[in-house]
Amino acid sequence: MSDEFLEHELDTPTEADLDQVYGSKFLSANDIGTRKVRTKILKVRKEELRGNDGAKRVRFVLYLEGIDKGLVLNAINKDRLVASLGRVPANWKGASVGVFVDPDVVFGGKKTGGVRLRVLEPIQVKPAPKPAPTKAPAPEWPEQPDDPGFDSSDFNEAAE
Repeated sequence: MSDEFLEHELDTPTEADLDQVYGSKFLSANDIGTRKVRTKILKVRKEELRGNDGAKRVRFVLYLEGIDKGLVLNAINKDRLVASLGRVPANWKGASVGVFVDPDVVFGGKKTGGVRLRVLEPIQVKPAPKPAPTKAPAPEWPEQPDDPGFDSSDFNEAAE
């Protein structure tokens, strides 16, 4: 009978199984926990997502270095990125960000905690190299048929 009990225990789902079956395919506060993650923005995509009410909405999703799930960009995180990196999402790629959970976030009237971003370092844009100054060769004096030519002795006499 003790063998049956052990066999039954092997079939009991784990916490990881629970997250896999009921968790989101997008990054959530549960995925981050109490960690603070330093990462970089790899890409930004527009994706059509279905809300809890069943309505489809287009949202921006950030894909981050070293994190398997995309982060659906909410208004607060979007505002932080825009304030630090500008309004062109394509220019956010490569920026260093911190990902953490703010435990004071309220959703649906309940304190649930929420994923927040902090821009740590904007993209380091290297200035375009300045072109090396080129010396244009002095234009040659055009030969003229009645030109007597240059005689340096004329200058020496004038200087004396």
